[in-house]
Amino acid sequence: MIASNPWELYYSFFSSSKAQSYLYRCYERAGIEQAESKSYQNCYPFIYFIEHGKKYYDLASISPAEIQPVLLFYGMIQLIKACVLTTDPDYPENSSVLAHGLTTRKRKKKCYEFLHDEVKVQRNGLFNHFSYQLFHVKHTEGEKFKMLSLLQYIPELQNRLQEIQQKQQLLQVIQDQHDWHIPSCILTTLHMNTERFLTYINQGSSSSFQLKNETKSHIVLSTSSILTPFSSQPFIWSSDNTYYISRSRPEESFYGALNEPMIHYSILYNLSMLCRYETEWWSDIFHSYTTNDLPFILSFLQTTQRKIPEWFGRYLLSLT
Repeated sequence: MIASNPWELYYSFFSSSKAQSYLYRCYERAGIEQAESKSYQNCYPFIYFIEHGKKYYDLASISPAEIQPVLLFYGMIQLIKACVLTTDPDYPENSSVLAHGLTTRKRKKKCYEFLHDEVKVQRNGLFNHFSYQLFHVKHTEGEKFKMLSLLQYIPELQNRLQEIQQKQQLLQVIQDQHDWHIPSCILTTLHMNTERFLTYINQGSSSSFQLKNETKSHIVLSTSSILTPFSSQPFIWSSDNTYYISRSRPEESFYGALNEPMIHYSILYNLSMLCRYETEWWSDIFHSYTTNDLPFILSFLQTTQRKIPEWFGRYLLSLT
């Protein structure tokens, strides 16, 4: 469960000596040359990225929702930069990684709705850089992500989605130590038998799952690995410390390509662009209530400002 103060996860890094030794261990484990000198070089930027990110999030928590997207987007960027420094000691090596890495439509349609908007991946920029550095995922230039499709993969928004879709995209999975109890109805929605489903799970996971048991209500898989919020694919971590799995078939989902930080980054990028450059539409949405957009935007902003700091805090601590 999300801590009352997720920033406590970062407190151990607010010491130059501890930050330096932490980065040294990261670099040495990765076989990076000049690990010691680079850890000294990066310990203060690492601390400042975290500290700067926290200030953005703190300010967002007391700001009107209308300006939160900008604060949360740049706060998330700072935390991403801190994480990238653990694997890429030369960041930013060139100016190509400084761009956001996504783009959106420059001119909005007259009947524009956020849920039906999309962002497009650019060749260079932070999005592709952190996707590869942290998760070994390479996105294709021109790849498009629709907002509604992205929101469907955030567990905390499932009840909100059900209000307009009359169904939930995710199924809750019960975790019991190393056993994972998955509702058997997943086989019907994915049009798979048990054997094919097991292959599907293992293709998208860094862990190895075995079939332990199968009943009318659940498929029970077991693994000797310890799954974490950042290494749980294809299961998706929720802030109440439960896990979910998508009902979509592999070719219809972001299976193996997107994890939650990439999803939050993409949505926040789009919202921050609207907030900055589509002032008339952005202001109108908070007063006219004519679309389904506002409930989703508010729910997402509430979720991301609590969840992302804990997600990255846990990620950094997992590297120790």
